[in-house]
Amino acid sequence: MQTVRQQLIGSWRLVSYEIRGSDGPVTYPMGQNVTGFIMYVPGGYMSANLMVPGRPAFSGGGAASATPAQLAAAAAGYFAYAGRFEVDESAALVLHHIDVCLIPNMVGSTQRRYITLEGSRLTLRGDPMPADDRVVTPFIIWDRVSPE
Repeated sequence: MQTVRQQLIGSWRLVSYEIRGSDGPVTYPMGQNVTGFIMYVPGGYMSANLMVPGRPAFSGGGAASATPAQLAAAAAGYFAYAGRFEVDESAALVLHHIDVCLIPNMVGSTQRRYITLEGSRLTLRGDPMPADDRVVTPFIIWDRVSPE
């Protein structure tokens, strides 16, 4: 029988990134068509990348020729971080220790994600947090990418 950590190792394709409210409604912070991957490697590192499809291309072709508005629009539709990870087997919890991130304020932080593994489906649930007048919980759902 594999440990939870062993089951995490590999590549996963995003199915859904949703926020579930204490009052019932589900919202999609990056829209319902967001795409992405999360990868866990045996050496203890992970990387997560989420992207809104259809972001406009830079008019000059590359980032060096992009306008500040084009760069801001590109970043607004993208989220990524990477760093070390560790698993608390008894709590079915993975800790993402963020070493690099699109959001500077998150560098050096740790993201807690509760793990549910069902077949080829991985659900990572964050801690509940206050948002306006309710409590919300993030759910990030992934499918294992089959090796080719």
